[in-house]
Amino acid sequence: MANIRLIRRRIRGVQSIAKITRAMEMIATSKMRRAQERGLAGRPYSEKIRQVIADLAALPQTGRELHPLLKRRPLTRMAIVHITPDRGLCGGLNAGINRRTAS
Repeated sequence: MANIRLIRRRIRGVQSIAKITRAMEMIATSKMRRAQERGLAGRPYSEKIRQVIADLAALPQTGRELHPLLKRRPLTRMAIVHITPDRGLCGGLNAGINRRTAS
């Protein structure tokens, strides 16, 4: 009988851990969705900045020196910096970002 009680207690423990894990996953999913929405909300601003810089670069530069950021220079090296989250249940996100950066 003691074995049955012990097994039942362990089953209840595993079930409660599963409930906690499910709740944590739902919270992480909600936070991730919110972060993605904020990222998408910033896209129009980045597109506008890109457009303004392109318009500045297209201006005729008669007699004036180009701004240092607009000067053409040879591409000698390039770096890619990717940022991944370090909190919550975002393991799949980290793996996806790392895989995409590597490719």
